[in-house]
Amino acid sequence: MRLARLLEGTGVFSPGCDPEITGIACDSRRVEPGFLFVAVKGFKTDGRLFVPEAMSRGAAAAVVEEGDAFADPRVLTNSGSGNRELLALLAARFFREPWNGMRTAGITGTNGKTSTAHMLAWILESRGTPTGILGTVGHTVAGRTLPADVTTPDSLRTAELMRAMVDGGDGACVMEVSSHALSLARVDRVRFDAAVFTNLSQDHLDFHGTMEEYLKAKLRLLDLLKPGGTPVIGSASPEWPPVPGAVRFGFLSGDDYRILRHKTGIQGSRYDLATPRGVLEVVVKAPGTFSIVNSAGAVAAAAAMGVPPEESAAALSAFPEVPGRMEVVDNQLGILVAVDYAHTPDALERVLVQGRKLTRGRLISVFGCGGDRDARKRPIMGAVSRRL
Repeated sequence: MRLARLLEGTGVFSPGCDPEITGIACDSRRVEPGFLFVAVKGFKTDGRLFVPEAMSRGAAAAVVEEGDAFADPRVLTNSGSGNRELLALLAARFFREPWNGMRTAGITGTNGKTSTAHMLAWILESRGTPTGILGTVGHTVAGRTLPADVTTPDSLRTAELMRAMVDGGDGACVMEVSSHALSLARVDRVRFDAAVFTNLSQDHLDFHGTMEEYLKAKLRLLDLLKPGGTPVIGSASPEWPPVPGAVRFGFLSGDDYRILRHKTGIQGSRYDLATPRGVLEVVVKAPGTFSIVNSAGAVAAAAAMGVPPEESAAALSAFPEVPGRMEVVDNQLGILVAVDYAHTPDALERVLVQGRKLTRGRLISVFGCGGDRDARKRPIMGAVSRRL
């Protein structure tokens, strides 16, 4: 694609410079001859410092933000909103908006994103729809498993992976969408058929500052729905404001997908789910009330994407465990050993409360607060573990 066409309408001008752009990079180490390098200002370093390296690697052009001065005429200036937003737009154009070529679901919330995403993908796959996944425990692209550094990749990588899904035959994509991604323009141009909100509790306040700002970031997902797209909201978090046209799931009487009689134990969970098409029995192998809620959310999201609830319920009966999500470790000791990615006070409390219900003897927890972020939640998690 020619540079001028790629930059059309962005406010970035390239007089006398219109090379064929063979790729885009925001990391100078990934620049190849013919690439456009977009210098993004990060939290630890500034992309403009690497413009000389990008040009030496053969970049056809580079874009910096207003106020950055370079003598090289191939280094262009963005006087608009910023290079994060510009990168999202350029990625969408270069990779031809792949989200329009398949059904898409974006899942956000403090806890439950990974389990809900994998359950939803399993349901879609069970119907014969090859489904890609972008998420915390790894990405699945056209049947290939790729490692994941973050929950939601940057806008360039997201568009690239979704284009590979479409070209590789995937008919759907299920994506975990973090609050960081929503705040940092990683999904600004992506569009979803279903926007799923699992729940909300304290997390990432080192980044967002307040719970109000955290919620505001999450609600940005609503702006990314395709025309006719459906919000799917868990009723366990009353913080979500009323959303017109939303489908709700949970335990409340007004929920569209209401969890009725339920039972959970070491062997898994079983419950009745009232849906717009009648009451269904749902069985999942994972223990814990949160596994019940996550699966109900997956059924509701699948319905928003055209899958009848009874087909989703049938598919979930064969759903395997998600790594690190109340994952049971087989042993010959007659005890329950489970691994869970509980990284917030709310998630840890849910896991330990469920553990209390499942055990007749001692409950032992080993927990940590990895990632070197949000130190304010550490004493709260310590208190939860001590109490339970």
